[in-house]
Amino acid sequence: MKKILLITSRLPYPPIGGDKLKNYNLIKILSKRYEVHLVTITSEKLGDKSKEFLKKYTTTYKVFQKNKLELFFSLSKSLFNKEPLQVNYYYFKDVQNYINNVAKDKDLIISTLVRTTKYVINLNKPKIFDMADSIGQNYKKSIKKVKSPLWKLVYSIEADRLLNYEKKMINIFDSTFMFNKEEIKYFNNDKIKFLPHGVNEDLLEYEKINDKYKDYVAFFGKMDYQPNIDAVLWFVENVFNKLNKNIKFIIVGAKPTKQILNLTNKYKNIEVTGFVEDPYEILKSSLCVVAPMQTGAGIQNKILESMALGTINVVSSLAANPIGANHKKEFLVSDEPDEIANTINDIQKNKVKYEYLKSNAREFIRNNFTWTIYGNVYTNEIERLLNDSKK
Repeated sequence: MKKILLITSRLPYPPIGGDKLKNYNLIKILSKRYEVHLVTITSEKLGDKSKEFLKKYTTTYKVFQKNKLELFFSLSKSLFNKEPLQVNYYYFKDVQNYINNVAKDKDLIISTLVRTTKYVINLNKPKIFDMADSIGQNYKKSIKKVKSPLWKLVYSIEADRLLNYEKKMINIFDSTFMFNKEEIKYFNNDKIKFLPHGVNEDLLEYEKINDKYKDYVAFFGKMDYQPNIDAVLWFVENVFNKLNKNIKFIIVGAKPTKQILNLTNKYKNIEVTGFVEDPYEILKSSLCVVAPMQTGAGIQNKILESMALGTINVVSSLAANPIGANHKKEFLVSDEPDEIANTINDIQKNKVKYEYLKSNAREFIRNNFTWTIYGNVYTNEIERLLNDSKK
């Protein structure tokens, strides 16, 4: 079996959040055809369940656990080398030395996200940049709308640095995977391949309903992620008070910040669940699922999952555009608070009128965004690069 070195900045287990979920599935897909040798640089602790997953699906794994002090000290290098903050944040000499050594007998290297690319730019091996989204474009678009003063500062510093660095990495790597066709057009480089994000096929058959949530509007996502925080706060400030009085808003997702938790004290019709073992029951049962993204980039996995369940999705244009589905066919797209509120109120009054969206959404995901489709694209490109390296 061919040997693949995979470098990540997050542990793949538990698969909570888009990047972890993607790496979790990527490792499972790769392990069917290749030896997977994983290197992870993270502040996360390696728990027993993570170890079980890695022992089952990787040939070897090495986790470099760095504490916050080490990470921030590494970050300070950005004052001198002008590289992106997150590249410096995750770059360590001991990791570099380890990668230099273990890469010698590997057939191909995969760097996930821009933050891990520096480790392999000088290694003479076939290389894939699993970029996913352009964080530089994300930051550029989000500077004006982000709620957090700290993240506004980070975005202002990072945007141009990241865009320049991303362009440089795309040129250095043999192939780059991205989810967002609009961002692919921006970079205009033949080395970039469109890689559709995957969704668990089981969701396409999920039918569990709880009548308790029939008048709920749901938001789904990891709630310490700034774009999700921005979206929820925007919805509460601009839309929520315009909804019919018996409509409740439920925020479903792990790690809600204090700012999100405090919403339940201010509004009697808002609920925050935190981590839920089966969030899909809530989403499937709700009146509709909203994704009013104001910041962030690329394909939002939470929308794909909601569509796979066969739900009505009301999304912003920022969230809709990378997915490529059609307004009023597979989901409803709006950026105007009054229009969003009127749409949700009408869904409650005329549910049958919108039923067609549910089946259309499911069929769209079935045809475009499954892990099977994702895996086929990924492994085909790996095989192409491995074959080219023999010539």
